[in-house]
Amino acid sequence: MQVLDFVRRCWTDERGHVALITALALPTLTVLVAGAVDLQRVVSDRERVQDIADAAALAGASHLALAISDDVAISRVEAMIDAHLEEWTKKPSVTPVVQIVQQGSQRVMQVSMDVVAPSFFVNLLPPGGWKFGAVSRAVSVGMTPLCVLATSKQADKVINVKDSSRLRAPACMVHSNRDVLVEGGRIEAAMVQAVTSARGQISPSPGTGAADIPDPFADLALDERRSCSGSSQSLSASSGVIRLPAGVHCGGIQISGSAELTLAPGEHWFRDGHLQVKEDARLTGVDVVLFFDKASKFDFQDRALVNLDGRKTGPYAGLVMAATRDNTQDFIITSENVDRLLGVIYVPQALLLVDGKADVARESAWTVIVARSIQLKGSPSLIINANYGASDVPVPDGVGPRSGGARLIQ
Repeated sequence: MQVLDFVRRCWTDERGHVALITALALPTLTVLVAGAVDLQRVVSDRERVQDIADAAALAGASHLALAISDDVAISRVEAMIDAHLEEWTKKPSVTPVVQIVQQGSQRVMQVSMDVVAPSFFVNLLPPGGWKFGAVSRAVSVGMTPLCVLATSKQADKVINVKDSSRLRAPACMVHSNRDVLVEGGRIEAAMVQAVTSARGQISPSPGTGAADIPDPFADLALDERRSCSGSSQSLSASSGVIRLPAGVHCGGIQISGSAELTLAPGEHWFRDGHLQVKEDARLTGVDVVLFFDKASKFDFQDRALVNLDGRKTGPYAGLVMAATRDNTQDFIITSENVDRLLGVIYVPQALLLVDGKADVARESAWTVIVARSIQLKGSPSLIINANYGASDVPVPDGVGPRSGGARLIQ
């Protein structure tokens, strides 16, 4: 009876009424508040996971635009995700999956993230904890790689393809700061553009009215005055194997007959004379760059075999041949066996002339040409490959792959 009297008094007393209701409602309110806090945490976790997935997909799409192999791109994305998760204290359990998928004509970087977050109610509500995920897909919007650039703005200094010659750059762009003129030959490239005009057999249809592309190596030091004192002097050989150490070479070098000239790794400066390779001679070199001063040039003739791989390290990494800015010579390739010119050929104030009837640079993983003007005549095919990920010769900034970024897609 005492208990019933107590309840009756609480029910009839206003203060007791409130106390009783509060006592009965408190557990429910506690559960609701805890659930709201838990749900807010889940929402925050979901947003953070989506942000990580978006950032990783965008970065991965940019890696794809730079012609890096799929495996390398995926591993970099995975490392990026791991770094983000490492910074996250009290994070849920996250299982990322990185894939490259084909969506129509596009290669898509896809990042999926499965998440299990513990709930406030010891994973009883919901059963097993909160389970959600994030998916992000991105594609690159990088620009077409630049592999042929004629820097001159003069009307007679253009990209000129004559006779039945061909300039082939199927995965990269050919650009002239003046004109592109095809007279009987053909240009095939991923993109062809000119500041002024483009005429002749060009595939795909060229663009005109393009903006100038400045010399990408304008700040590169090329005019060092290197003394011939103590350096190698003029050399002529028609047989045997000659190994030429890196350094300054003065007075010219002529290799003919069956002679083979092997360039040691490093920087080779040619002063006051030409490098001429002709007949059945051979010129080879790995991890080399050849520099030519005002009075020097190269001339590859006849059946001479030329295989050169550019510099791998140092300030000239990526270059294979270059001329000083006061050099206005004609650099001539007429040999039938110039198989590999792996790297950048940089002759900013000179003409690169390819004449003959054979393929040139076919075996190069990639080649880039930056010259005042470029001319092909006869029936050669100058082949500009763009497999930048297939060589340990690095591509210098300003040419080759040019990333314009990436964007998310549905």
